[in-house]
Amino acid sequence: MSKIFPTIYFYCSLFILIFKAYLKLIFKKFFWQDFVKYSGKVLEIIKNLKTKVVIEENNNLSKISYPVIFISNHMSSLETLLFGYVLARHTRITFIVKKSLLYYPIFGRILKFLNPIVLSRTNPRKDFKIVLKKYRTLYKDKVSLVVFPQATRSLKIEENKFSSIGIKIAKIFNIGIVPIFVKTDFLSVGKIIRDIGSINIKKDVYIKIFPCILPEEINRNTNTQIIEMFKKEFFKSYLKK
Repeated sequence: MSKIFPTIYFYCSLFILIFKAYLKLIFKKFFWQDFVKYSGKVLEIIKNLKTKVVIEENNNLSKISYPVIFISNHMSSLETLLFGYVLARHTRITFIVKKSLLYYPIFGRILKFLNPIVLSRTNPRKDFKIVLKKYRTLYKDKVSLVVFPQATRSLKIEENKFSSIGIKIAKIFNIGIVPIFVKTDFLSVGKIIRDIGSINIKKDVYIKIFPCILPEEINRNTNTQIIEMFKKEFFKSYLKK
């Protein structure tokens, strides 16, 4: 089934996985190590489809003083699922998410487990104040924050679509920044429901974790530097085809 109907196989496997996690959660038997474990199983589902998965990390995550701000491009919903395995083995993480995601059946309940920063995305100035207020508490608990500066998913790296919100948060809390480039067009953006798109098993999944940018290294050029790093990886990843 995985070879003949990869999209059906992926979503059936993913639903079963999320439902099992949901049952553990409602019976209060879902803990951080379970979040990491179930996220790792998403990786197994992808590998079962014979899709190549490359996570280039070079032990960068083990050399970091946490918490940090993870800044990543946003290509599909897949990176949100995989970061629970790739990043959460090293530090507690959470995300900045749009409010509507919390109302997704089953998945929304699991998302709440991460205690995300929830935004309406109608007033940027107000949203930024909410982020700072909520992250003050998360910072005290040594929770690292995943930021997608593009806000919405995109197959391109466009400089004018990258906000500097991650840089601002890092500077205010005097913590490091870890850039992450992802190529996750294995999972496309859905035409009807954006989070549910088709699967292309021929497209590799690639995640690159860059070395941490220390607080004293952050300056007005940092956002541009990160975008240039992403552009370089973007072209490299597609030239490999």
